[in-house]
Amino acid sequence: MTARASAVDFIAYDREGRIVLLAESKTRRGASDQWAARLRRNMLSHGVLPWAKYFLIATPERLYLWKQERPDPSEVASDFTIDTTKEFQPWSSEMLRRLHLDLSDIGPEAFELLVLTWLTDIARSDNGSNRDVSTPWLSEFTGSLQQARIEMNPVQ
Repeated sequence: MTARASAVDFIAYDREGRIVLLAESKTRRGASDQWAARLRRNMLSHGVLPWAKYFLIATPERLYLWKQERPDPSEVASDFTIDTTKEFQPWSSEMLRRLHLDLSDIGPEAFELLVLTWLTDIARSDNGSNRDVSTPWLSEFTGSLQQARIEMNPVQ
């Protein structure tokens, strides 16, 4: 299945052109681990998304990441959860200050651009510099995105 048939906000391709990440951004506030697991399950169960090693759901409060060894649309908790406010701080603080907004007030389109900026920075940085990659899993994730090509709202 090609990525062109996808219904996801972002797709990252590695240096060889393989899909390494599917990512969805939602401005839902108060999202729970169960909500994120259910959203991932629903997105994957329709069979329209290509398989990717990583799956990410970004909300203004949390980033939910799954490492997927094989295509599996079951409802499982994310492997890693990150505080979005802390992770996005280098990119969001200046932009939001100029707009007199807080991350919790950001709209869907602006949040998508923020997620794109974050993913692109990981792809263009040296080994995920300026990130806490103290866990092997997170280090592997940022390493997988090195030199990745990120597509936002891929053509369907």
